[in-house]
Amino acid sequence: MDSNTHSTSAPAGLAALVAELQSLAAQEVGGLTDSARVERILTLRRLVDRLEGQWLAELATVDARGAAGAEHGVQVGSTAAWLRNRLRMSAGTASSFVRTARALYRGPLTGTAQALTGGEISPTHAQVLAAGTHDLPDHLTAEAELVLLDAARRLDPARLRRAIAHLRLVADPDHTGDQAQRRYQQRGLWAAPTWEGMVAVEGLLDPEAGQMLLAALEPLARPTDAQDTRSGGQRRADALTELARRTLEAGQLPQTGGVRPQLTVTVELDSLLGHPSSLGGEVGGVGPLEPEACRRLACDGAVTRVLVTRHPTHHHPGTDGGLAARLRAAARSLPPTLGGAPTQPLEVGRTIRVVTAAQRTALVVRDGGCAVAGCDRPPP
Repeated sequence: MDSNTHSTSAPAGLAALVAELQSLAAQEVGGLTDSARVERILTLRRLVDRLEGQWLAELATVDARGAAGAEHGVQVGSTAAWLRNRLRMSAGTASSFVRTARALYRGPLTGTAQALTGGEISPTHAQVLAAGTHDLPDHLTAEAELVLLDAARRLDPARLRRAIAHLRLVADPDHTGDQAQRRYQQRGLWAAPTWEGMVAVEGLLDPEAGQMLLAALEPLARPTDAQDTRSGGQRRADALTELARRTLEAGQLPQTGGVRPQLTVTVELDSLLGHPSSLGGEVGGVGPLEPEACRRLACDGAVTRVLVTRHPTHHHPGTDGGLAARLRAAARSLPPTLGGAPTQPLEVGRTIRVVTAAQRTALVVRDGGCAVAGCDRPPP
């Protein structure tokens, strides 16, 4: 039925199905036994899978005829774009459905289509088979389909995906190498601070690098005890943080600017001493760090004293009390990169040919990164 209208009439041939669904929704299941409930769940899931197989078959027909948009008397060039618009699907989901429909009902995976509509495999298995063989020659796909279907009947989708990868290595090693190189070129890691001061991390790793990362995180991501209430995602995030901390503390990374990579936190003395209303510290380009976190890091870190003098940029006499005055005082205490008063390091050491570690620390405190006008590159 058209999801964008409120019509109660069913398309031709589907009236009986709609009536059965309405009858099913009206059934009272409160008195069923647990065994009966479980059987209903399993049976309904198999029926849903078979119904989705039928949906893919009819989608393949619409796609073949270029009929997308015919309900409004127009012709849409892309079946996937039509699905996105009419059924509010994501681009990836719509494209996957169209690719699967083509492979099963217009391509070499005819046996997979029969297995799906017969309830032998799930739509997810069919999508994995279509995606894993879409760029193989049709004759290779047809030859391999019996083996893949047998695997699909016994394996979950994740293990089926791995089985297809092994099959590709055997069936078409040259093409597999090219595909692996294309995947490798897609690798990347993106990290950016959010407005809340968190750091958003997103990326793609090639299989080898991904497995190395997972192997390194696994021993650090285990629950500490039976009372560990962290989710799996939280434990992995903590494990990645711990992995970075241990690597930095080991001192084996290449140096940058004459010093080894390190976490640099700029913190006022008042915050370090725990004075009330202190502003905390600044962590590179990520943003502010609360005073308690600054004091915790100072317990295990090397504290370098940087003596500076601040030069207030504005002063308004006669307004030394109240909220406005406190806000101006707080603003003057901010780092220069956040609009606070400029700082002038008073101790930079004797003159030598290269920048010393102490001088580098002073420059970070003063400039917060690159000192060239308009450049916001961080200190590293």
